[in-house]
Amino acid sequence: MTDAIFPGGSPPGKRLHSRRHFLALSLFSIAGMRSNAFASAGSARIVAIDWSAAESLLALGVVPAAVSDTGYFRQRMPLPLPDDVRDVGPFWEINRELLADIAPDLILINSSSLIMTPDIAKIACVEIVPEKAVSGDRYDLTIDILRHAGGAAGLEPSRMDAVAAQGLERISALRARLPVSTRRICVLLPDQTGRGVVIYGKGSLPEAVLQRLGLENAWQGPVNAAGIFQTGFDALFDIGEAIFVLIDIPALRHQTTKALETSALWQSLPSVRQGRTRWIEQFYPFGGCVSALHLAEAITAALEGAGR
Repeated sequence: MTDAIFPGGSPPGKRLHSRRHFLALSLFSIAGMRSNAFASAGSARIVAIDWSAAESLLALGVVPAAVSDTGYFRQRMPLPLPDDVRDVGPFWEINRELLADIAPDLILINSSSLIMTPDIAKIACVEIVPEKAVSGDRYDLTIDILRHAGGAAGLEPSRMDAVAAQGLERISALRARLPVSTRRICVLLPDQTGRGVVIYGKGSLPEAVLQRLGLENAWQGPVNAAGIFQTGFDALFDIGEAIFVLIDIPALRHQTTKALETSALWQSLPSVRQGRTRWIEQFYPFGGCVSALHLAEAITAALEGAGR
């Protein structure tokens, strides 16, 4: 098992949160609580096809037997994945033979992935990861996922409560570091072609994190059911002064950067002209509580780096 961790820290410059920079926070100071949790979780072999469930297990100190697409997980997610975690393939094409060989006690998956691979239910018990918060926003959903994953691992509810409280305490501490007057934030995923962006608005995890930091999401325009909106660069002229936090897709970074550098429209945006852009590595916008805290750390670093 691993220690429960949350990532953090921020290297200098405009590239935030290198994969080698983590703030490891132990969420349990009582050795007895930790050892008892590990003992109860050790008897269950869990395969986490859903990444938010996988990161929740890791935050709780539980290592899943396998995760979907481990190589890409390590590129996108803000916490380390042990080398002995097996790869059952991408969520849309699970390796059934390997899954059967692992012989898990439980598979954690989201409903859309299960639709693509319904026959995995013949291999092991399947549980659907929560996809809508019982109450509250997208951050509250990360806590629901944390509780579900911990319950599946046989952990005591107090352990999930402690992890959830630690995350909220850290975000409160980050909020206290921010000046009263701060820039507005727009979280974006640039298209690799340099022709448009995906923007994260109301109902998204970035929106929920911004609210907990006491910040305003610069994008108040339309969104879909997932809280995102795909548009051209021209829509960004209407949001006024803002810091652009750009989500990095490692495999596409070179192509995306080159496309943005040669886009006259992108370069003419006020935030870009004035150097108010920051890249965030290893952020998965549909992730869990660790992803949320990682974004909060990155946004705080971006604002402090902007001198506001």
